[in-house]
Amino acid sequence: MRGITLLVCLVLSLGAPALAEHHEGEGSMYLAELAGNFEFVSGRLVQLAEAMPEELFTWRPAEGVRSTSETLMHVAGANLGLPVMLGVAPPEGMDTSEDMMAKMQEMEKNITAKADVIARLQKSMAYGKSAIGDYPAEQLGDEVEFFGMKMTKGGVLLILLSHSHEHLGQLIAYARSNDVVPPWSAPQPE
Repeated sequence: MRGITLLVCLVLSLGAPALAEHHEGEGSMYLAELAGNFEFVSGRLVQLAEAMPEELFTWRPAEGVRSTSETLMHVAGANLGLPVMLGVAPPEGMDTSEDMMAKMQEMEKNITAKADVIARLQKSMAYGKSAIGDYPAEQLGDEVEFFGMKMTKGGVLLILLSHSHEHLGQLIAYARSNDVVPPWSAPQPE
């Protein structure tokens, strides 16, 4: 599954340099669209997390699969880590040492209380949106090493967005498996 996701993201990111060439400058269309969509998916993730009861935060569909809280913290970790990989200044107090990935994985395991998870998720989303919206458009076509692959910086920002969408879908399945209806798809009173 991870390989398919990376392949899809890689294919989608091939269009990033072309978009960057046509929309350079502050407030480029590409960055504005990414930031707007990131804000949308972030809102859905928070709405879903808030709709899920506390006891579902430790629920997992099978052994060896991330729990609800682990999935949300995984998203929060990516929202923080991916922009830092592109040279965006980290949020105050964020450890950017070489073992940053290990510390983020540790957070996935140790931060499980609903209120704590949602608070961390919201902070990471604000940082991610700011990192996308403020990113220099002229750097979108620059290459960077991304987990052993050469990719454009615009492609990595696209992965940041698609990563949130991927895990929103996962969490919708978790919610529906436990009879929780995503708030935006609940029947509206007449």
